[in-house]
Amino acid sequence: MLSRFLCLSLKFNSFYKTLQKMKNKFLFPMAMCLFLFACNQSEKPAAPTAEKPAEPAAPAVPKAKFAVNCFEQRFPDGSVLSFQYTEYFEDVVGILDYSFAEKDGAHGTFKGKKNGDTITATWSYVVEGSNQTEEIMVKIEGDKATKASGELVEGKDKVLRLKDIAKATWAETFTRVQCD
Repeated sequence: MLSRFLCLSLKFNSFYKTLQKMKNKFLFPMAMCLFLFACNQSEKPAAPTAEKPAEPAAPAVPKAKFAVNCFEQRFPDGSVLSFQYTEYFEDVVGILDYSFAEKDGAHGTFKGKKNGDTITATWSYVVEGSNQTEEIMVKIEGDKATKASGELVEGKDKVLRLKDIAKATWAETFTRVQCD
């Protein structure tokens, strides 16, 4: 029981910081479930011994059942653009972050669908202290991910979308990296 409590308390601090970034109402419940089951151990009665038992080793954290795909674009000034996604059954969920060295970035989560090699998703993010929602399109081709860019218009639902998908440019390229 004590080892389960320690496992939960050690994981809570780093997990809570990640949850604070998640504003998306669909990702939060999923993240809470992953957290609660991360330290699930089967309870086995201990065999009686005459000596004091040694401290048990820290429990191993199970590996994710859904692969995480990570991509980055790094610049000489220290700016980093990162794109991570996981295919979760029929959905694709992930994180898209723009961390600029000298100015405010944009940080948020997305949820959408993958059709062939293209992900179309709704990205909910914070930029300069304000909440925004934007429809994004990203092509995955081998070790590269390329995001569509172009003129955006705000729809009646307050979601930013590409004004003309045919005029979109696919110049914002991310390279696959090892996930942390």
